[in-house]
Amino acid sequence: MTPRDIYRLARNEVSMRRRALLSTLGVTVLAGCTANDSVGNTGDRTASSTDSLEPATAPATATPDATDVGVSPAEAAGPPWDDDVKRVVSWADVTESTPIALRPPTQQASLPGATFEFTLANDTDVRFETNFYGWSVWKQVDEAWFHVAPTAWPVPLMTLESGESHTWTVTVDNSELHRDIMWVEGTEDLSLAGLGGGTYAFTIDGWFASQDYDQSLGFASQFVLDGDPVELVPTNEVTGTTREGDTVVVETSHGAGDDSRRAAFVVERLGDESVESQESDVRRLITEQALRDRELRNTLPFFEEGVETVRLEEQNSSWPIFGLDEPRVIEYEGVQYRLSAEELSASAAQTDQ
Repeated sequence: MTPRDIYRLARNEVSMRRRALLSTLGVTVLAGCTANDSVGNTGDRTASSTDSLEPATAPATATPDATDVGVSPAEAAGPPWDDDVKRVVSWADVTESTPIALRPPTQQASLPGATFEFTLANDTDVRFETNFYGWSVWKQVDEAWFHVAPTAWPVPLMTLESGESHTWTVTVDNSELHRDIMWVEGTEDLSLAGLGGGTYAFTIDGWFASQDYDQSLGFASQFVLDGDPVELVPTNEVTGTTREGDTVVVETSHGAGDDSRRAAFVVERLGDESVESQESDVRRLITEQALRDRELRNTLPFFEEGVETVRLEEQNSSWPIFGLDEPRVIEYEGVQYRLSAEELSASAAQTDQ
C-alpha cells in the first residue's frame, strides 16, 4: 500500500463524517497516519432531539462546479492523480483570472541551495477542504513522473476559506547527503534533501465544501532546479565491506533495539531473469527515491563490475524483516534487482561478528 493509498483510505473515512462535524460543530476532523498502513478513526455526531425535522432550504451560493475549474487529469500537465481527482489546475492552465490555483505556476532556482514558495489562494466564494500536510513533490525523468516526497503524512481535514491562502516554503539543502535522509512532514516550512537538477512538480488536492472527496480538484506547480544530478552514495553508518567472488557483504553501525535480530537485506542483480515491467510489479526508481531508502543506499552503490549480489547484514527489529514479506523486483538505472530478506541464525551471526 502506497502513502497515497493510505491517504485516500483515511480521507474517505473523513469525508463520510465531515459534514456533520464541520457544518454543525465547526471543528476539524483528525485521522492518524503512520509510515505503515494504519489509519486512525474519527468521531460521529448524532442529531439531538431538538433538531428540526423540517427540510432545510440550502442558501443560494456561487459554488463552483468542478468542471468549471481546470481540465481533466488526462489533459493536465504534470504527474498522475488518484481516481478521486476529477479536475486539475496545473501550471500550464493558470491565468490571472483562475479562481483557485497554486501560484506562482512556475519557478526556477539553482543548487546547491534553493528556496521556493507555493501559495494556494482561494478566490472563490466557497470554502475549500484539503490537507496542508498532503503536499507531494514529484520529479520528471524521460517524460515519466516519480513521487519523491513525503513518504508518509498525517491526514487531518483542513479548510481554506473564501479569500484565504496558504503558503508552503520548500528549501532544498544537499549539504549533508552522507547522512540518512529523514522523512519530512509539515504544513509550512519544508526542508528537502537529495534533490538533483531537473524538473519537479509540487502538488496538493482537495474539494469544495459542497462536494465529496471523490470530486476532488488537483493543483500542480512546476519548479526547475539548475545543477548537477545527485549521486547515490551510502550512508555514514557503513563500517566495512567484504567481497567473496561475486558477492559483497556490507556491515553498518545500525543500532540494535530490544527486539532486534541480526538479518540480511539481499539485493541480486537480474540478468537473463529480467522481467517486463508491464507484466509484473517492477518498480522503477530514480536516484532521488533511492536516496530515501537506507537499505538501497547501502547496497546499490556496491554493485561494481563483477558483483551480482550485495548483502546488507545488520541488526533489524522490523517485522517482517526489513519490511519485506516476500521478494520484489526494482529497476534502477536500467538494471533490475531482486530484493529479499532473511534472518541470520545465531551461529551465522556469531561467525559474522
